[in-house]
Amino acid sequence: MGTETYQKLSGEALRLLAAYHQGGVSASECAGCSSACCSHGGLAVLENVLLIYDLYREGALKREDYEYPAGLSFRAFVGMYFDLEYHTMGRWLWKRDVLVFHLRSLSPENRVIAIPGVGHYYATRSELFRENPWLNRGCVFLSKKVPNWPEDDKDSSRRCILHRTESATHLTAKPIDCVFYTCLEPFKAKTPTVKESRRWFRRVLAVISPRSLERYRALVGNDSAPPHAAAADIPSR
Repeated sequence: MGTETYQKLSGEALRLLAAYHQGGVSASECAGCSSACCSHGGLAVLENVLLIYDLYREGALKREDYEYPAGLSFRAFVGMYFDLEYHTMGRWLWKRDVLVFHLRSLSPENRVIAIPGVGHYYATRSELFRENPWLNRGCVFLSKKVPNWPEDDKDSSRRCILHRTESATHLTAKPIDCVFYTCLEPFKAKTPTVKESRRWFRRVLAVISPRSLERYRALVGNDSAPPHAAAADIPSR
């Protein structure tokens, strides 16, 4: 796919990305990293997930150490590889909402790890993997596992199989939160402030994925399990 196939990110989104990434690592430093940060996947919006599913249907979703089972419906595919959360923020005319899809991780035995829908998603996930580090071998959309998480094996050949050269400026299969993510220096992740998180949510996520819960249910059926209701703020991982 070329840039003509993808939706270009809005000027507002590009400005927020440029501001947040200012002073961070370069694209070449990121490409040369061992992807240990991807041991915890980011979040996607419905538009990302539809493009990921297109890759899956085309047989273009491939990694070295895991085979995605053939013939999954969109509903089954989402149910296998994503944890869903429904976020709302603000009130009345300022209310914004969006359905987000958290990427799951693989276990050493190639089992997909679902995060329990209790408490704050990121806190629950962090505690689960902190108490059971043997369980997490990285995002299900890495090219291969992180063998001894959280240790860095310095294997820079590992990469995100959803990344495209257009991902920095267009809405591609690469989750939008993974595009937002950056490091201050190699292996030192940058953490957004609450203000930055709110601005990213209101001006980007909720705008590029309008009526996402309604559209998702139209695709999978209204009898699907309701997504976990999230806290107001969306901190990046």
